[in-house]
Amino acid sequence: MWRGTDRSRSQMILTEYRHDYKTKDSKSVYLVRHSSRSQQTVLEQFLMVERDSFGRFTPTIELKDFPSGLSDRESMLKLADWLHRLGVAIEDNWSQP
Repeated sequence: MWRGTDRSRSQMILTEYRHDYKTKDSKSVYLVRHSSRSQQTVLEQFLMVERDSFGRFTPTIELKDFPSGLSDRESMLKLADWLHRLGVAIEDNWSQP
């Protein structure tokens, strides 16, 4: 049985970081990966996190390569699966000190 501490199943890799020391704005871009043994797939998406000078946090994720030709129900279930898998990867990365 897989446990949440198995980092081989999910990863977050910082691919870009920008900080403006004058305005105190920052932007971090992560590649988020989640491997599913049951589906034998790897989901990879980019997550952008921006902070403004007031500390407001704005996360953005662009879901690329979403399958076409699905019914409304199938699309919503696929979206739920992807969001769950991305959530698992983010939680795995940030829950460990």
